[in-house]
Amino acid sequence: MNPDPAGRWARLLVRVLVVVAAGIMALGFLGPGEALLVSSLTALTFVLLWLRGRPRRGSVPDR
Repeated sequence: MNPDPAGRWARLLVRVLVVVAAGIMALGFLGPGEALLVSSLTALTFVLLWLRGRPRRGSVPDR
């Protein structure tokens, strides 16, 4: 089985672009401190969604 599914790098690139774009927009409207906060919260959201989608260790899949 291939551990690298098709489109993995494309999804990662899009997520990085979203984080950068959110930071740039916040920088233009709010300032550098707030841009850093918005970027970090955006990245944290992606990490939490990724963790939520992973199967838990030891869990039995639904049939």
